[in-house]
Amino acid sequence: MKPAAALLSLLPGGAGVVAFVGAGGKTSALFRLAGTRMDQGRRVLITTTTHLLDPRTEANRPALNLILRPDMEAPYRSASLPEAPPGLAVLLSREAEPPGKMRGLHPSWIPALRAVWDLILVEADGSKGLPVKAPAAHEPVIPPGSDLVVGVVGLDCLGRPMDGRTVHRPEHFGLVTGCPMGAPITWDHLEALVRHPEGLFKQAEGSRAILFNKADQAQALPSWAQLATLPADWILLGSLEPAEAELDIRPGRQP
Repeated sequence: MKPAAALLSLLPGGAGVVAFVGAGGKTSALFRLAGTRMDQGRRVLITTTTHLLDPRTEANRPALNLILRPDMEAPYRSASLPEAPPGLAVLLSREAEPPGKMRGLHPSWIPALRAVWDLILVEADGSKGLPVKAPAAHEPVIPPGSDLVVGVVGLDCLGRPMDGRTVHRPEHFGLVTGCPMGAPITWDHLEALVRHPEGLFKQAEGSRAILFNKADQAQALPSWAQLATLPADWILLGSLEPAEAELDIRPGRQP
C-alpha cells in the first residue's frame, strides 16, 4: 500500500488531529498524508508544537500557504483563529534560530483549530534528522485531544553504534533501552523503546500507530509475529521513499 493511503486508513472519517513523534521520517510522513487529503478536497493544516524546518526551502514539498502568528506561541486565550486558505496551509508562530528553522504553536491552540481545518497534522517531537530518539523530560509536546499518535522509527539505525551520530538524545535512549554507548543498536533495543513508558509513546493517549520507516535499509527485520506483540493499534512497516515505495500495515496489540 502506498504510504499516504496506509496512513489515511488509520483515520476514521479521514479527519481529526494526528501527532507525529519519534525520529526517522516524521516530516515526510506528515507531508505525504497532507497531500492526499488535500487532493480529496479536505482543509488540511500542518503545524508543530516544537520546531520545523522552513518548508519553503525544502525540496519536494507541495505548494503551500505559510501563515505566521506570533501570538500563537503563547497559550490559547480565545483569540481570533486564522482562516483556512485554499490548498495546503502551514501554520507557525515565527522564525527561529538557527536560520531556516520555524517555531511552532503552543499545544493549547490545536483543539480550537479543529473549527477551521478538517485534518490537523502536528510534528510534536524533534530529532535533528536522525533515525531514532528517546524523549527528554520536556518531550514530546503532544496536543491535548489528539485522535492518533504516530510513533516513527528509522530502521536504518539497526546495527549502527549508539551515539550522537545515530541517536537524538543518546543518554536518554540508553536509559530507556539498556543499550550502552557505542554498542550496535538491535531490534531488542527498539522494542524496549516502544514498550517503555518514557520511550516512543511517552504521554500518548488514545490510538497509537508505529511507523517503522526505511525498512529497505535495515540489516534484518523482525517477523510480523514479533511486531504484532507491540503495544500499538497499528504497525506500519516499509519505506516512505522513493515515490514507488510502499508500507505494509497490520494490527498490533492493543496498548
